[in-house]
Amino acid sequence: MPTVTKYILIIVVFFLPAAVWASSTSAYQEYLQEFDKYRTVLNDFKVARSEYLKFKTLTSQQTALEKTKQMLADRSQLLRSYLQFLNEKLNESKSMDATNKALYQTLIKNEVTFLNNHTALMGSIGSIQDADGVSKQLSSHYTLLESSIYQTIVGLKFAELTALDTLYYDLFTKSNALIEKNRSSYTAEKLSILDRWLLQIQNKRDLFKQKTDEITKENSTLKSASLSEITASYQRILKSMSEARQYLSEGISFLQELTASMQYGE
Repeated sequence: MPTVTKYILIIVVFFLPAAVWASSTSAYQEYLQEFDKYRTVLNDFKVARSEYLKFKTLTSQQTALEKTKQMLADRSQLLRSYLQFLNEKLNESKSMDATNKALYQTLIKNEVTFLNNHTALMGSIGSIQDADGVSKQLSSHYTLLESSIYQTIVGLKFAELTALDTLYYDLFTKSNALIEKNRSSYTAEKLSILDRWLLQIQNKRDLFKQKTDEITKENSTLKSASLSEITASYQRILKSMSEARQYLSEGISFLQELTASMQYGE
């Protein structure tokens, strides 16, 4: 019979990214409902499996088979609901360009098609062995499924970072231009301070760029054939994204100080 550990792993892995964009959208609420439903069905499956392994009766075997089929069907529905949630996030994204959005939506569409075909196999399950075979189909596809999901999450978050950087650079450029335009209004000492602050603000963006370059390079490993490599790479990307965002946050704080100081010509 299918092992419980794999199913729990699937839920944990797919549930964690959802918290990144927790919202009140209908797609997210549906995902939460499916998650709660699956958790109940999974517990029923575990009990039925234990009873079957313990007693080996025809009745316990039939119950285990029914609970297994229900668990497999609900697992597919849970994953579909999560993919739908991601698709809605792509639709709502104002930061991602149309080309990348179409790319990630194609990845999601392909995974939904796989899950639909997988669910269609439930009707052919007539024994525990059949259930094992159907379950293994998803297990063998799981790495690709996870890769598609992580690529989409990274794509969404990277688009947000890029949009923030565009705004950051625009503010930096305008501040620099204003200082150049009004250099005669400042003392030499004040200009020295403003120029030094501009350099520090530019340095923050340079550090940001270093992190985004790391992310771009690391992103290629999300297509690895190894599940462990994909998961580890995803965690490193999230760390780099957090650090990149922090650099921009610090730079924006510097820009606010610079803007306030520019108001005074002494």
